[in-house]
Amino acid sequence: MLRREKGFTLIELLIVVAIIGIIAAIAVPNLLTAIQRSKRSRTAADIRAIGTALGSYLVDYNHYPTNIYDGTDIHADFENYYSGATKDGWGEQFVYALDGSDDYTLTSTAKDQAAGYTDSEFDSDITYYNGQFTGPASLVD
Repeated sequence: MLRREKGFTLIELLIVVAIIGIIAAIAVPNLLTAIQRSKRSRTAADIRAIGTALGSYLVDYNHYPTNIYDGTDIHADFENYYSGATKDGWGEQFVYALDGSDDYTLTSTAKDQAAGYTDSEFDSDITYYNGQFTGPASLVD
């Protein structure tokens, strides 16, 4: 009488490995997209917080600060209004531009770290102009 060995056959193991591979092929891109969305959301929240701080500064001094950075840190004059993140979700410093004393723009160059807008969901600049998001379309209030 033949005794049957216990364990899995090679075919059974290959099928399990193939199923795990299919699940990973579906899950990994979704995970990477979720990571980029969280970076974009964090960046938008930080930009909005800086914009709120700029509004408070405007109320106190009747003009916007000429610069909010001192190198890579928040400028001493602006520290009382904002002490949060100085870099976007991708590790690049926010770009602050003042047009005269009435208009400001805060920009994150986003994932591609290059200025401008693209068709890619995460490569377009995130721009905040005088308290309003102007791009990309998914962040506009």
